[in-house]
Amino acid sequence: MENWTKVVEKIRQATGLPIACLLTDASSADSLEREYSQRGWELIAYAQNHAEISLVFIESSKWDGAARAMLNLFFSQSEQKTSFPEQLSSWLRGIAAGTHGPSPAHIEQQWPWRGERVCFLLERCRVDSTFEWTAMQLLLHDFFKNDEQTSPSLLFIPLNHSYLFLIVPLSMLGNQSEKEELLEWASGLHDLITTEWMENIRILVGSPLSSSSALDKELARLLSLSQAIAIYRPKAMVAGSWSYTLERWAASLTPQDAKMLSELICSHVTIPQLNTEQLETLETLFSRQLNVSDTARQLFIHRNTLLYRLDKLTEQTGLDPRLFPDAVLLQLFLLFRQN
Repeated sequence: MENWTKVVEKIRQATGLPIACLLTDASSADSLEREYSQRGWELIAYAQNHAEISLVFIESSKWDGAARAMLNLFFSQSEQKTSFPEQLSSWLRGIAAGTHGPSPAHIEQQWPWRGERVCFLLERCRVDSTFEWTAMQLLLHDFFKNDEQTSPSLLFIPLNHSYLFLIVPLSMLGNQSEKEELLEWASGLHDLITTEWMENIRILVGSPLSSSSALDKELARLLSLSQAIAIYRPKAMVAGSWSYTLERWAASLTPQDAKMLSELICSHVTIPQLNTEQLETLETLFSRQLNVSDTARQLFIHRNTLLYRLDKLTEQTGLDPRLFPDAVLLQLFLLFRQN
């Protein structure tokens, strides 16, 4: 351990690869790990001698498999430690893979939150896309930039080829916690990525969380929403974890149950082909919880114009979309018919 500084310097001179050895104490080790992790560096060796701790980091994107294998010649397995950020990442990746294991031990003590945080799930919509999530790290840190140096930073966790998970302090969002405000942040991020990277990315945002122990439930909610949108709302590129409740329920059905329910609804309801304006009217009304005035404002039309459209829809379908039972039946009919 006492020779790590010299060893690291020799490795850096021989390879030209980014590697660093830092000395710290127990109280600062975890925050130092998180800071370097957020900058794209990976902890590969850890050792403690009384109160002093030595940490060896490498810049992940610059070290290929062969170069990493060389590190085992200098740092034994017994000297390597699974850091808390790595434990956290492994836990969340397990959830994304469907193997939900236990959370890191004493997660709230290891990672206490002084303020609320918001989770964003970024989903790659093109399976043939080849860009790496890590390449987007600087762009995302700049987007959520916080001028206060003492404030916590966002946590950047690639879950797999399809998903990237972000945990962002609410202070980085200007402490804007309303649903519409969170969706505006998600929309802004979507616009930035599609403009800068020309990538088709869907962005889902959750409600503010006050504890790190709730991350598993939040990630599960966002993943289930992602799956429902992929089936029933593939054109939706931005959404909140509180939205598309009916679609999430439909996605939870087995294919057999979904088919049986679809056939049952179609046998009781006969609805003619609706035009684009009518579909937009219904979608907006449903998203505004059947509030007519709010729907008219969202569509930028007079309230009387909206009432006329809804009356025509009632004539055509025999269902009044302003009434909750009829609205649910209409939603289900359109949901299953379109998919």
